[in-house]
Amino acid sequence: MKLFTLGTGIAIGYLIGSKRGRAEFERTLSTVRKNAAEKWKDPKVQEQVSKAEDTAKKYASEAAGSVKKRAEDAKGPVADAAVGAAARVEETAKKSGSSSTGSSSGSSSGSGSSSGSTTSSTRSNSNNGSSSSS
Repeated sequence: MKLFTLGTGIAIGYLIGSKRGRAEFERTLSTVRKNAAEKWKDPKVQEQVSKAEDTAKKYASEAAGSVKKRAEDAKGPVADAAVGAAARVEETAKKSGSSSTGSSSGSSSGSGSSSGSTTSSTRSNSNNGSSSSS
């Protein structure tokens, strides 16, 4: 019975305290928001914000130029890697087609994969050629 009374007292104290605490928190939050809004409108703060925006735009522009240049530099090696990968896929497809037990569905799927790989490698080569010439 004493434990029940203690638990009830703690629960009531918590409820009363949390309501008061919440009200105090809301007042503090309101004050902070009001002060922040006033500081944001300050001309000195806006001047610093403007400087920060200009600096960010400058570095973003430089970074974009650098990324664009590196992407153009990587275009050749990436295309070469894609052609090499297509060749490896084609070889693997030929091997899997010839290692089948001679069933007609196995060999036709192997040749179908092979021609699909050839088409994709042809597309890579034609894309690479058109990209390099522009």
